[in-house]
Amino acid sequence: MQERMTAVRASVSDIVNGKFGEGNGAHVISPLGVELRRVVLVGFVVSRFQKSADSDGKRFESITLDDGTDTIRIKVWGEEDAALLKDVKENILALVIGKIRKYEDEIYIIPEIVRELKDPNFMGLHMVQRYQAILTRSGVSMPVTAESGQQLLTQSPARMKAATLGGVAKQILNFIELHADPEASPPQGVHMQDIVAFFKGKGHESMDIQVKVFDLLADGLISEIDPARYLPAS
Repeated sequence: MQERMTAVRASVSDIVNGKFGEGNGAHVISPLGVELRRVVLVGFVVSRFQKSADSDGKRFESITLDDGTDTIRIKVWGEEDAALLKDVKENILALVIGKIRKYEDEIYIIPEIVRELKDPNFMGLHMVQRYQAILTRSGVSMPVTAESGQQLLTQSPARMKAATLGGVAKQILNFIELHADPEASPPQGVHMQDIVAFFKGKGHESMDIQVKVFDLLADGLISEIDPARYLPAS
Protein backbone atom coordinates (compact mmCIF):
# COMPACT_ATOMS: atom_id res chain seq x y z
CA MET A 1 0.00 0.00 0.00
CA GLN A 2 1.32 3.45 -0.90
CA GLU A 3 2.45 5.53 2.07
CA ARG A 4 0.56 8.74 2.77
CA MET A 5 2.59 11.76 1.72
CA THR A 6 3.90 14.10 4.40
CA ALA A 7 1.81 17.23 4.92
CA VAL A 8 3.80 20.40 4.25
CA ARG A 9 3.24 23.54 6.33
CA ALA A 10 2.16 26.36 4.05
CA SER A 11 0.39 29.70 3.92
CA VAL A 12 -2.74 30.19 1.86
CA SER A 13 -0.85 32.49 -0.51
CA ASP A 14 1.66 29.70 -1.18
CA ILE A 15 -1.27 27.76 -2.65
CA VAL A 16 -3.47 30.34 -4.39
CA ASN A 17 -0.52 32.22 -5.91
CA GLY A 18 1.17 29.02 -7.04
CA LYS A 19 0.93 27.13 -10.32
CA PHE A 20 -1.57 24.27 -10.29
CA GLY A 21 -0.82 21.03 -12.10
CA GLU A 22 -2.10 17.47 -12.25
CA GLY A 23 1.04 15.53 -13.15
CA ASN A 24 1.19 12.49 -10.82
CA GLY A 25 -1.81 13.92 -8.99
CA ALA A 26 -3.15 17.36 -8.12
CA HIS A 27 -0.51 19.74 -6.78
CA VAL A 28 0.64 23.34 -6.69
CA ILE A 29 4.15 24.66 -7.26
CA SER A 30 4.40 27.58 -4.83
CA PRO A 31 6.02 30.92 -5.76
CA LEU A 32 9.14 29.63 -3.96
CA GLY A 33 9.23 26.54 -6.16
CA VAL A 34 7.98 24.05 -3.56
CA GLU A 35 5.60 21.27 -4.60
CA LEU A 36 2.49 21.21 -2.41
CA ARG A 37 0.08 18.27 -2.53
CA ARG A 38 -0.94 17.69 1.10
CA VAL A 39 -0.69 20.74 3.34
CA VAL A 40 -1.03 22.01 6.89
CA LEU A 41 -2.76 25.40 7.20
CA VAL A 42 -3.60 27.55 10.21
CA GLY A 43 -6.08 30.40 9.95
CA PHE A 44 -9.33 31.91 11.13
CA VAL A 45 -12.66 30.59 9.90
CA VAL A 46 -14.30 33.70 8.43
CA SER A 47 -17.41 32.07 6.95
CA ARG A 48 -19.17 28.76 6.43
CA PHE A 49 -21.72 27.51 3.94
CA GLN A 50 -23.89 24.43 3.67
CA LYS A 51 -26.73 23.04 1.59
CA SER A 52 -28.62 19.81 1.96
CA ALA A 53 -27.77 18.49 -1.51
CA ASP A 54 -25.79 19.47 -4.59
CA SER A 55 -26.60 18.53 -8.20
CA ASP A 56 -25.56 14.93 -7.45
CA GLY A 57 -27.79 14.70 -4.42
CA LYS A 58 -24.93 14.92 -1.91
CA ARG A 59 -24.76 17.19 1.09
CA PHE A 60 -22.20 19.97 0.57
CA GLU A 61 -20.45 22.13 3.18
CA SER A 62 -17.53 24.52 3.12
CA ILE A 63 -15.65 26.91 5.35
CA THR A 64 -13.42 29.80 4.31
CA LEU A 65 -10.03 30.00 6.00
CA ASP A 66 -8.13 33.31 6.27
CA ASP A 67 -4.50 33.24 7.49
CA GLY A 68 -3.72 36.87 6.76
CA THR A 69 -2.01 36.12 3.44
CA ASP A 70 -5.17 35.16 1.51
CA THR A 71 -8.32 33.05 1.81
CA ILE A 72 -9.17 29.54 0.65
CA ARG A 73 -12.21 27.30 0.88
CA ILE A 74 -12.23 23.93 2.65
CA LYS A 75 -14.89 21.74 0.98
CA VAL A 76 -16.61 18.46 1.88
CA TRP A 77 -19.31 16.36 0.23
CA GLY A 78 -21.49 13.67 1.77
CA GLU A 79 -22.60 13.00 5.34
CA GLU A 80 -19.44 11.20 6.44
CA ASP A 81 -17.02 13.90 5.30
CA ALA A 82 -19.34 16.68 6.49
CA ALA A 83 -18.73 15.41 10.03
CA LEU A 84 -15.25 16.97 9.78
CA LEU A 85 -16.86 20.42 9.82
CA LYS A 86 -19.68 19.61 12.25
CA ASP A 87 -18.23 21.52 15.22
CA VAL A 88 -16.40 24.21 13.25
CA LYS A 89 -17.75 27.67 13.99
CA GLU A 90 -17.03 31.04 12.46
CA ASN A 91 -14.29 33.20 14.02
CA ILE A 92 -12.31 30.31 15.50
CA LEU A 93 -8.64 29.62 14.81
CA ALA A 94 -8.32 26.25 13.11
CA LEU A 95 -5.64 23.82 11.99
CA VAL A 96 -6.49 22.16 8.68
CA ILE A 97 -4.68 19.23 7.08
CA GLY A 98 -5.80 18.29 3.60
CA LYS A 99 -5.15 17.83 -0.10
CA ILE A 100 -5.13 20.47 -2.81
CA ARG A 101 -7.77 20.28 -5.53
CA LYS A 102 -9.06 22.58 -8.29
CA TYR A 103 -12.42 22.98 -9.99
CA GLU A 104 -12.77 25.47 -12.82
CA ASP A 105 -10.76 28.50 -11.59
CA GLU A 106 -10.89 27.79 -7.86
CA ILE A 107 -8.17 26.01 -5.90
CA TYR A 108 -9.54 24.53 -2.68
CA ILE A 109 -8.75 21.97 0.04
CA ILE A 110 -10.30 18.55 0.68
CA PRO A 111 -9.76 18.18 4.46
CA GLU A 112 -8.57 15.18 6.43
CA ILE A 113 -8.36 16.98 9.78
CA VAL A 114 -9.98 20.21 11.00
CA ARG A 115 -9.15 21.06 14.61
CA GLU A 116 -9.85 24.18 16.66
CA LEU A 117 -6.80 25.84 18.23
CA LYS A 118 -7.45 27.64 21.50
CA ASP A 119 -4.28 29.75 21.57
CA PRO A 120 -4.05 32.47 18.87
CA ASN A 121 -0.24 32.49 19.26
CA PHE A 122 -0.19 29.19 17.40
CA MET A 123 -0.61 31.19 14.18
CA GLY A 124 2.80 32.78 14.70
CA LEU A 125 4.41 29.44 15.53
CA HIS A 126 2.92 27.88 12.41
CA MET A 127 4.28 30.65 10.19
CA VAL A 128 7.78 30.27 11.66
CA GLN A 129 7.69 26.53 11.05
CA ARG A 130 6.23 27.08 7.57
CA TYR A 131 9.09 29.48 6.85
CA GLN A 132 11.66 26.83 7.67
CA ALA A 133 9.80 24.04 5.86
CA ILE A 134 9.33 26.03 2.65
CA LEU A 135 12.91 27.30 2.54
CA THR A 136 14.34 23.87 3.33
CA ARG A 137 12.30 22.20 0.59
CA SER A 138 13.24 24.91 -1.92
CA GLY A 139 16.94 24.40 -1.16
CA VAL A 140 17.47 27.80 0.47
CA SER A 141 19.40 27.94 3.75
CA MET A 142 17.72 29.49 6.76
CA PRO A 143 19.11 33.00 7.49
CA VAL A 144 19.39 32.14 11.19
CA THR A 145 21.79 30.01 13.18
CA ALA A 146 20.80 26.52 14.21
CA GLU A 147 20.74 27.65 17.82
CA SER A 148 18.45 30.63 17.23
CA GLY A 149 16.22 28.60 14.92
CA GLN A 150 15.83 25.92 17.55
CA GLN A 151 14.96 28.54 20.13
CA LEU A 152 12.21 29.93 17.90
CA LEU A 153 10.71 26.56 17.10
CA THR A 154 10.53 25.31 20.66
CA GLN A 155 8.51 28.24 21.96
CA SER A 156 5.22 26.33 21.84
CA PRO A 157 2.22 28.47 22.79
CA ALA A 158 -0.05 25.92 24.46
CA ARG A 159 1.85 23.94 27.08
CA MET A 160 0.20 20.85 28.45
CA LYS A 161 1.50 18.48 31.06
CA ALA A 162 2.71 15.19 29.60
CA ALA A 163 1.21 13.48 32.62
CA THR A 164 -2.27 14.18 31.25
CA LEU A 165 -1.60 12.03 28.20
CA GLY A 166 -2.54 8.40 27.93
CA GLY A 167 -2.64 5.56 25.43
CA VAL A 168 -0.93 5.83 22.06
CA ALA A 169 -0.34 9.61 22.33
CA LYS A 170 1.77 9.04 25.44
CA GLN A 171 3.65 6.22 23.69
CA ILE A 172 4.39 8.46 20.69
CA LEU A 173 5.72 11.21 22.96
CA ASN A 174 7.89 8.67 24.78
CA PHE A 175 9.18 7.36 21.43
CA ILE A 176 10.18 10.88 20.34
CA GLU A 177 11.83 11.59 23.70
CA LEU A 178 13.79 8.34 23.47
CA HIS A 179 15.03 8.72 19.90
CA ALA A 180 15.51 12.49 19.54
CA ASP A 181 18.84 14.16 20.39
CA PRO A 182 18.19 17.83 21.23
CA GLU A 183 21.77 18.26 22.47
CA ALA A 184 23.34 17.39 19.11
CA SER A 185 24.62 20.16 16.86
CA PRO A 186 22.38 20.63 15.00
CA PRO A 187 19.61 19.01 17.11
CA GLN A 188 18.40 15.68 15.73
CA GLY A 189 14.64 15.20 15.56
CA VAL A 190 12.62 12.05 14.91
CA HIS A 191 11.15 11.80 11.42
CA MET A 192 7.43 11.23 10.92
CA GLN A 193 8.19 8.21 8.74
CA ASP A 194 10.10 6.55 11.60
CA ILE A 195 7.28 7.24 14.06
CA VAL A 196 4.65 5.87 11.68
CA ALA A 197 6.74 2.80 10.78
CA PHE A 198 7.29 1.89 14.43
CA PHE A 199 3.64 2.14 15.42
CA LYS A 200 2.38 0.48 12.23
CA GLY A 201 4.51 -2.45 13.36
CA LYS A 202 2.38 -2.48 16.50
CA GLY A 203 -0.84 -2.63 14.50
CA HIS A 204 -1.82 1.06 14.38
CA GLU A 205 -3.06 2.85 11.26
CA SER A 206 -0.68 5.31 9.59
CA MET A 207 -3.27 8.10 9.49
CA ASP A 208 -4.15 7.69 13.17
CA ILE A 209 -0.49 8.04 14.15
CA GLN A 210 -0.02 11.16 12.02
CA VAL A 211 -3.11 12.76 13.56
CA LYS A 212 -1.77 12.10 17.07
CA VAL A 213 1.61 13.59 16.14
CA PHE A 214 -0.10 16.76 14.91
CA ASP A 215 -2.16 16.85 18.12
CA LEU A 216 1.05 16.69 20.17
CA LEU A 217 2.44 19.51 18.04
CA ALA A 218 -0.70 21.61 18.46
CA ASP A 219 -0.65 21.06 22.23
CA GLY A 220 2.93 22.26 22.50
CA LEU A 221 4.37 18.93 23.64
CA ILE A 222 6.66 18.54 20.63
CA SER A 223 8.23 20.96 18.14
CA GLU A 224 8.98 20.60 14.43
CA ILE A 225 12.70 21.33 14.13
CA ASP A 226 12.86 20.35 10.42
CA PRO A 227 10.13 19.38 7.95
CA ALA A 228 8.44 16.30 9.47
CA ARG A 229 11.14 15.96 12.17
CA TYR A 230 10.13 16.39 15.80
CA LEU A 231 11.73 17.09 19.14
CA PRO A 232 10.10 16.96 22.59
CA ALA A 233 9.27 20.48 23.77
CA SER A 234 11.74 21.87 26.29
